[in-house]
This record gives sequence, structure tokens and C-alpha cells, in this order.
Amino acid sequence: MTPQPTAPAMGSETGLSIVIPSWNGRALLERHLPSVVRAVEAFEPAGGQPAEIIVEDDASDDDTCAWLASHFPRVRAESATIQTGFAPTANRGVRAARYSLVYVVNNDVSLDPDALLPLAAHFKERTGSRVFAVASQVYDYDTGKLSGAGQLGEFRRGFIGIHRRYFVENPGAESNRPWLTLFATGGSSMFDRRRFLELGGFDESFAPFGWEDVELSLRAWKRGFEVHYEPGSAVWHQFSSTIKPAYSRRYVRTIYERNRLLAHWGHLDTHTEKASHAVFLGLRLLASLFNGRWELWPASAQAFQLRRGLRDRREESADGERVTLRQTLDRVAGELGRPGATLLDKASAPTRRSGG
Repeated sequence: MTPQPTAPAMGSETGLSIVIPSWNGRALLERHLPSVVRAVEAFEPAGGQPAEIIVEDDASDDDTCAWLASHFPRVRAESATIQTGFAPTANRGVRAARYSLVYVVNNDVSLDPDALLPLAAHFKERTGSRVFAVASQVYDYDTGKLSGAGQLGEFRRGFIGIHRRYFVENPGAESNRPWLTLFATGGSSMFDRRRFLELGGFDESFAPFGWEDVELSLRAWKRGFEVHYEPGSAVWHQFSSTIKPAYSRRYVRTIYERNRLLAHWGHLDTHTEKASHAVFLGLRLLASLFNGRWELWPASAQAFQLRRGLRDRREESADGERVTLRQTLDRVAGELGRPGATLLDKASAPTRRSGG
């Protein structure tokens, strides 16, 4: 069962905490951390708020913490004694944060110097604002191509599709109204720390990685919060630099399929949605016997073993839910019809080189 952490009092202070979950990431931090430091140094005078950087180390054996202490004195490094995966590591970092806003960023992400202030501005809206998180606009570190923007979703053939995205060509278009996204990516998004902790943070049963950011965002949407996308906040992600070298492709697929199922089982609302999911899951299991995607079988078995904790969490959160999955999908899908929004096509995606 996901722990329900209590936010320490210091987390109510106005300011920004950067939390970087990291495992054996010294080489990646050498490349990307300087851009994070520059972004923080630009944010503090422009935003008139203090900021801190926390590297939450997941029991690395590459001397990350000692290296940070000698090269980045303003960075606070905390290390676990055993490796636990992304969700527990990120949750520890958010709990340790001093300030009311928390930007969770992967160790393989570089920030534009001006990336942070546009995100923080979303949390300064009128009293009663329902903002839970704001996601940055993500470019591929190697190619400069736009790869992550506003996430769209659809329920089709028994599953939630999350791979359609839209982007905003002119960040100033309809600036009076924020852009919405289905989920805030766990590697480059800013969160309201209090709300993050009140919802229990990332579900730790999703460890070591995958779908925890989608699931948390769905939980937030269904509680009546909003998840925004900020096209004026640019970051560059060095994709597959953490997971790919450490795990086999089959293992990664198994974990992602397992967590995908858990997210569905926790958020499908109606009998029709659940029945459709059951039918198409059965068809996918049968098809996997012939197409070689056998990882769906162990993924389903692992998800089934975790179902009891999932059911308990579902019952705990159901009373506070105000919005359905369908309402969330429809609301975010409406963003594509706004002036300035363009469906993202990989072949014709705009390119921007890192300035961080």
C-alpha cells in the first residue's frame, strides 16, 4: 500500500525545491546538473524566491554523493541504503524538500536557463486555484526535436492510449488560459508539494519505473485538480540513458505492461470500461502467443499479485473523487481545438537546440 507521507512544516515555506532522483548517475549529473544550477540561479532573483537543489540518490555505487559534495556545494545530496526505484526515491526527495513548490527532474535532463519561472507562475493564480502540477516542454537532447508536450489521452479497445501529444507554436497564444495535459511527466514537472504529499505521492508499488506519473496525474484529475502544460519551459532529455543500459528490453517491457495494467485497474470507472478492458486484455494475451510479446503474461501475473493493495488504495481514494476518467479525457482532448495547438508529428516536429 502506498504510504501517506506527512509534509514537514518546513515544506510550507514559499520557494522552489529541485528534486533529482538518481541511481549511478554521476556521469549524467556531470553533463546535466550545471544547467540545473544555472536555471536555479536565474530563478531566484527573477522570481524573488529562494531555491534549493536536492539529489536524492538511490543507493548508487559510483561515488555520486562524495563527488557532489566536492563539486557542487549548494546541492544537498541524500543517499538511501538500499535501491528502491524511481517512485520511492522521488517521494523521499519531495518529503525532504524545504519549499512549497517542487520540480522533479531526471538526472539526464538539461534545463533552459529560463525554464523554471514560467512553471512557477501557474501556482500564483487566484485564490482557490486547483493546479496540481505543470509539465515542461521536452526536446530530445541528441536531436533537438520536440518530443514531449501536452499529453492527450483516449480510451479505445479497452486501454487508455497516452501517446498522442500536441504542442503550442506560439507560447503567447491564449495566454489568459493555461494549457492542459493528461499527465505531468515524472522527469520534468513542477508540483504543489502539499497536494503531492496529500495524495500520497507516486505509487511505490510501480517501482522500479513506469506509469507512476500517469497514475498520479489521473488521481489528481479525479480529485478535481488540474495538470497543466507550459510551452514556455524548455528542457532537453537524454532519452534511454538511465534505464536502457541497466535492464534488458524484456524486463523493461514487463514492468511497463504490469504498471500499465495497475493504472487501468485503479482508474477505470464504469462497468462498460472494465468489461471492454477485460475482453481486449484477453485478446492481447492470446495474440502474444503468436507475436512474441510474451512479457504480457508475467506482467499480468505480477499485476494480479498486487491487486489487493491496489483495491485498498482505490477504496481509500474513491470518496474524494469528483471527476471521472471519461470527463478528464474529454476535457484534455478539447485543447487540440484551441487556436495555436498543433498535433505533434515526430516526422515534422520542430527542433530547438539546448541553451542550458
